[in-house]
Amino acid sequence: MHNLNFKELAQLDISYSSITSLIKKLLLGCNKGETVSLPKLSYSTRAGNLFQTMLAVSDTPPYAAVKAVGLSPDNSKRGLPHIGSTVTLFDSTTGLPVALLDGNWITAVRTAAITLLAAQYLAPPTSRRIGLIGAGVQARSHLAAFREHFPIDEVRVFSRTEQSAKQLADQINLPAGKVCVESDPTELLKNSDIVISTVPASKGLVPFLDPNHLPVPSFAGMVDCGRSWLLNDLPTSDWVVIDDREQDRHSDAPLITPSRVNQDMRELVLGGYPSGEEAIRRLFIFRGMAIGDLAAAILAYETSV
Repeated sequence: MHNLNFKELAQLDISYSSITSLIKKLLLGCNKGETVSLPKLSYSTRAGNLFQTMLAVSDTPPYAAVKAVGLSPDNSKRGLPHIGSTVTLFDSTTGLPVALLDGNWITAVRTAAITLLAAQYLAPPTSRRIGLIGAGVQARSHLAAFREHFPIDEVRVFSRTEQSAKQLADQINLPAGKVCVESDPTELLKNSDIVISTVPASKGLVPFLDPNHLPVPSFAGMVDCGRSWLLNDLPTSDWVVIDDREQDRHSDAPLITPSRVNQDMRELVLGGYPSGEEAIRRLFIFRGMAIGDLAAAILAYETSV
């Protein structure tokens, strides 16, 4: 069985577009009964630690993936990572494991690939200005993913910690482009065609992003489950997509009022974005899909062998 750590995975030549293409194929497989993605199973301890498992199985290509995640909010005090995870990839024909992969790398790339897939349907194709709310791993992976598909020449960064925003901005290589740190998130929203929010969960977090400040048309990828957004103030004309209706029904709390959801990812990929709905904001709110883990794990394994 192959063991692939973060460094080894990061050195593989895998594009976000290739992960996106496989996620799309697997989503279409769900409609044919060839792919199954189960809702997350979660448990929180009295100490505030969170444990999750995710499972997706495919007939074509013949693989299954199980991701196990552990999270402790007190790890920063221990000098340890906030979150840790592994992904076990199985041959779905034999039922035998073929690879054990670092889950943090899988999560970073598959999350960005899922958002990119949604944006390929929802974002204006000429979008060139991207705003990043949050300056961590997911901000970096999303910027790399979107630069593969969109003509990005302006990047704005906002973080609740100004130092982290400046650090990310300094690392962005955008020849002949513009990179700036915004002190006011509202200005970032007003001046971005695409906005990606990756605000981590924290005690006392109060939503502070007003979707009404987004341009029309525009795309927002709410990678943080929408926790940083004032979703109660969402205009009724805005188009809302979530990752998985079934998973949302099984969660402790829905991402947004279910009646407010226009499509989930499976419906979007199968039916597309409706014509005649161009001059509106398009919002993608999600918490993560096992199909994304499966797609990234398959490509990592097949590239490495």
